[in-house]
Amino acid sequence: MSDTKISALPAIANAADADLLPVVQGSGGSAVTRRASLAQLRSGLLADRPVHVRDFGAVGDGTTNDAPAIQAAIDALSAGAGGVLEFGARAYRIGSPIVVNNAAIIFQGAGFTEGPSVASGTWLTINQTGFTPFTFTGTAARGSVVRDLAVRQTHTAPIGPSWAPTDYDFVFRVQDCLGAVDFDNVFLCAINRGIWIDNSGRFNIQRLRGQVYTTGIEIDRGFDAGRIQHVHFWPFASAADDVVRWQQANQDAIVLRRVDGIFMDDLFVFGARSGLRFTSSASGTARKFYIGSYYSDFTQYGAWIDGTNVVGQIANATTQSELFNSGGAVYPGGSGIRIDGSNVRLQIGNFRADDSESNAIRINGTGNRLDVFSFRAEFYNRLNDGSAAIHVANVAAGTPNAVFLGSPALLGNGNGGPLINTGTNGHIALAGPAGRVDRPGVMVGSEGSGLFAPTSTEIAAVASGIEVLRATSTGTVTLGGVNGTHGFGITTPTSAANRMVAIATTAAGAPSLAAQGSDANIAVAFAAKGSGTVRLQTRGATALEVNATGTPGNFMRINATASGGTPQVQAQGSDSNVGLQLAAKGAAAVSTTSPFQLPTYTVATLPAAATYVRCVIYVSDGTANKRLAISDGTSWRWPDGAVVS
Repeated sequence: MSDTKISALPAIANAADADLLPVVQGSGGSAVTRRASLAQLRSGLLADRPVHVRDFGAVGDGTTNDAPAIQAAIDALSAGAGGVLEFGARAYRIGSPIVVNNAAIIFQGAGFTEGPSVASGTWLTINQTGFTPFTFTGTAARGSVVRDLAVRQTHTAPIGPSWAPTDYDFVFRVQDCLGAVDFDNVFLCAINRGIWIDNSGRFNIQRLRGQVYTTGIEIDRGFDAGRIQHVHFWPFASAADDVVRWQQANQDAIVLRRVDGIFMDDLFVFGARSGLRFTSSASGTARKFYIGSYYSDFTQYGAWIDGTNVVGQIANATTQSELFNSGGAVYPGGSGIRIDGSNVRLQIGNFRADDSESNAIRINGTGNRLDVFSFRAEFYNRLNDGSAAIHVANVAAGTPNAVFLGSPALLGNGNGGPLINTGTNGHIALAGPAGRVDRPGVMVGSEGSGLFAPTSTEIAAVASGIEVLRATSTGTVTLGGVNGTHGFGITTPTSAANRMVAIATTAAGAPSLAAQGSDANIAVAFAAKGSGTVRLQTRGATALEVNATGTPGNFMRINATASGGTPQVQAQGSDSNVGLQLAAKGAAAVSTTSPFQLPTYTVATLPAAATYVRCVIYVSDGTANKRLAISDGTSWRWPDGAVVS
């Protein structure tokens, strides 16, 4: 048949790489016919160009196992320097493993139509378990990309209360690449487990959509900053109650184990046990993660942190823990944020949690710190059992948990539930910077007025840049000026039991200072400094002044008495005998407005005259002796000078 025209030759059914084909080079009289193998033609024509999976035998009918053809195409690209592998708008069944390990390969699909079943565009269908469909491994695979295609798995269990997905492995495994393998515009439809990345940082997952049943993305040993953005998990394949509720009980949409410095943004999760789960592996836990905007709907836990030493920041987050399609019923045990690990450091800019059965935020473990600038809880404490919006576990041993709010919490429809639970040594506080006199840490009205911390053991208040109050951790309070030049001070000794209380009254009442405390009887002391006096004033002037001529040893006491008794002025002190002196000023006399009553004696009971020199007494003996008597220091004498006898 060597002289047969090419047009008369029978058509070839399937061309193998080794098949020889005629090639005419040149034209006219200079034309030369040569032979070339199909592999040589492909290599020449497709050099530095994308290849198509159909060139290697992929059928794309949804039934034929196209994995070997896809692997052959990958191997051909890998024999060179890698390249773009194109998929047509067909359904390619993957029935055996495909591995990329020798070059960077870009899987380029033809787009897809979102929906519950295989539709237009590029679809990879999987209906067998027991293998990983796609594995990228080794450093040579860095730079590989999967884009613009959809993946669908078949699940055979009948939908009902006992429904569970078929136990497929992850569709994509990125293992030990030590660098970037990216996913862009990928649709995961009815997928049990989506993307696994281990020991391969600098990845970029973006425009990922679909419905996943057990895990959407799981990452471990991400030692260099990766990125996840524009993720939308929603019931594209099935919104049956039993399917979505299985997800709510079992699915963790995004799982981060040892991941360092990951950036995430524009995340939406619908129907999951946890939208974000920060857990651990043998290599550690997530550190320094950053999330821009995140929204979880019908999730038991919006964010679940069960790893230790997790550290990260979230700018904006909204969570809702309602049971799917249940008329508004909450998911049992649901919370916006649940922390079961210890020593977690989580900072959130704006956080809203709706429909929590008990607590919008629940912090277990020890030594955890949560900072939320703006916090809102709606429809918490749904059991109406007094649950708090924020539950902070009591720590019997170790560092207590702490929550710091940047602004007062906004609580609504919580059946009167408090902000924080009782019976815990954890705490919630509004925190501000230490500040200074001219720029307080917490400012009120103006930059120069508010609260600041002069030292780590003091708190102070300023008005227009002037200190007016300071309180120390030792119980000292100063008012009315800078500490040291203040107008009023309070000093509280250690283990103080008694105190002074100022008591205001209603109109016509008399405000008072009262001693209170644990003792049954408590004295009150007003002390002047040095030789200063103590004065009581009324009508703007001194009404009573207390002075001492030396360090007091003897003093005067005024005793009030019960009804029927006589009030008393008494001399008291350390001496055995203490006199009492009344002195007028200048040449004025001491006078009384009522009769002055003298002590009464009989002749037989006269006191010693030497003790009461120049004193006057009344002697009441008999008839003749009822007279006044005066002591001359030796004897008591009647007014006529005779000795009393």
